Amino acid sequence: MYPEAVRLPIAALLVALLVARASATNFYVKNGGDNGLDGQSLATAWATLAYAADTANPGDTVHVQDGNYQGFHMSRSGAPGNPITFLADGSNVQITADNGTTPDGINIEGADYITIDGFNVNNRTRAGIRTALSHFVTVRNCHTGNNGVWGIFSGFADDFTIEFNETHHSQQQHGIYVSNSCVRPIIRGNVSHDNRAAGIHMNGDLSQGGNGLISNALIERNVIYGNGVGGGSGINMDGVINSVIRDNLLYDNHASGISLYRIDAAAGASGNLVVNNTIIEAADARWCVNINGGSTGNTVINNILYNFHAWHGVISIDASSRAGFSSDYNSVMSRFSIDQGDTVLDLPSWQALGYDLHSFVATPADLFLVPGSDFHLRDASPALDAGSANNAPAFDLDGNPRPVGAGVDVGAFERQLLHCGNGAIDAGEQCGEPGLSCADQCTTCLSCICALTQPVCGDGNVCGNEQCEVDADCGSGQVCRGCQCLNTPTCESGIVMQTPTLRMRSASFRFRLAGQAVIPKPWQAMNPVIDGVRVTIDAPTGPGRFDVVIPGGARSNRVGWVVNRTATRWTYTDPSGSHGGVTRVVIRDRSRTRDGLVHWGVWAHGGTITLPDVHQVRGAVVVGVPSECAQIVWNAPGAARPRCTGDASHLLCR
Repeated sequence: MYPEAVRLPIAALLVALLVARASATNFYVKNGGDNGLDGQSLATAWATLAYAADTANPGDTVHVQDGNYQGFHMSRSGAPGNPITFLADGSNVQITADNGTTPDGINIEGADYITIDGFNVNNRTRAGIRTALSHFVTVRNCHTGNNGVWGIFSGFADDFTIEFNETHHSQQQHGIYVSNSCVRPIIRGNVSHDNRAAGIHMNGDLSQGGNGLISNALIERNVIYGNGVGGGSGINMDGVINSVIRDNLLYDNHASGISLYRIDAAAGASGNLVVNNTIIEAADARWCVNINGGSTGNTVINNILYNFHAWHGVISIDASSRAGFSSDYNSVMSRFSIDQGDTVLDLPSWQALGYDLHSFVATPADLFLVPGSDFHLRDASPALDAGSANNAPAFDLDGNPRPVGAGVDVGAFERQLLHCGNGAIDAGEQCGEPGLSCADQCTTCLSCICALTQPVCGDGNVCGNEQCEVDADCGSGQVCRGCQCLNTPTCESGIVMQTPTLRMRSASFRFRLAGQAVIPKPWQAMNPVIDGVRVTIDAPTGPGRFDVVIPGGARSNRVGWVVNRTATRWTYTDPSGSHGGVTRVVIRDRSRTRDGLVHWGVWAHGGTITLPDVHQVRGAVVVGVPSECAQIVWNAPGAARPRCTGDASHLLCR
């Protein structure tokens, strides 16, 4: 609904470093510092954030002291498990001027594994904090208010985490805006209020390239109010699929509460779970939950929905979105629509369509401690224990455990045990009293309930969505990175493949890879006739691995290697393709052009192969010992080059 006002500039993603730094450094920045010093103490602190951004390396933390600073543009990457962190040491670190590259306060572009923590970024020209063409960026504990267009913005940013921030009074658009094709964004624990448009806006935006979808998002425990006087829902989801929206409190918003739809995206917002939210709409608002544009397969469960508008109600869904739609166990009003509000159905008519069979009608006075200001449930609230345990989150908006008592409460808050900690074991208590304790290593005692803990990567316990803590927790051929099991990378030298091109076809398999890299001399084993060559194409996750070792050996019976007289060109042939279908390899030593420069071309065909995911293709060539190798991670379709296009049947990467 609100396309990005300023198009993303073309910028290539940097390949993430695959080897952790041996040590990390704490640097300091303060007003009155000196960029000519080493920055490693308050006495020798640097003066500017821009200098720190140009200097910090993976694992480093930049400690910023209270004061006023110009923003910074970040294009250097951290590494898995070793992000570059900018940490405000006090509560009054103020960004009072745009960075020198873009009209934003802080701009992270083409940089991966970056954390921004605790900054105040107000009154900037465009965005307070902007992230583009980057991966694994975290923005937390920041305050962004009165910015020209957005508070926090992202474009083509996979695995972007936005947590515990306040975003308010964005003058043109949204408090938080996640735009363009991306996967696994997390928007957690933020307060987004009084923005002209949406509190949280998500838009796949096919016109900008990529697949035009945002997938596997988690939007939880946010408080969103007073937004949308210029249009835009509390939470807007244009082309967001297979995502979870839970434990959010939305009140006094002036457009819709949560909207699942398609305008700019490649398809509707489908396969989403809207669970345990509290949505109270203002008198000039639209609908609590608005679903249209072919947004199918969505589930709305355990929510409190109320609307102060004269006739707008709680759920509006159009005919194109009803396939697979499920709604139940909600606190509602008797106002629904199946034609985008042209007509309004009462609850019995809505239930006759098979929806909300276990839902009930209630008012804010029935439900809440203080209607309008305190949305915790009152003692006699009809929402108590009235929800479904199916897909209910383990925590409520306050972080308290769920369920407590006889069942799951409806809405964002779970009513807690009233007598916890009185020294006696009362009904429903599992821990926190004499003789009661939690045995599961992934739980902790919270309000006398054994509640799941937030997973902590590196604590030795595989909990929650973690897949591993060490490599041994993963299957064969995988390594543990960031507590997720990833396919083992072939190359960890940090050497980047240059000018890479790749063509692959799955059926009637065809393959061609070309590229070059500077392999620092002295070479230890760069002699294909003796040591052979290894070629790998895969993705960090999922199937589709092409991994072939072309062995050494002089040519015999038309199979093997030959070398030219100057030992600068090695050629392998095998008409039968006995090694992964590879029929020809050419390795060239181009050290006369640049010392250590090696070029290669690899051809293969025959049979059928599964291709890796087009959004995360990587390639590696080993021309000697394991350290004499180069790797490339191609960007997803629509992003800057080097990038891949194609699908499950063919790939073109260049």
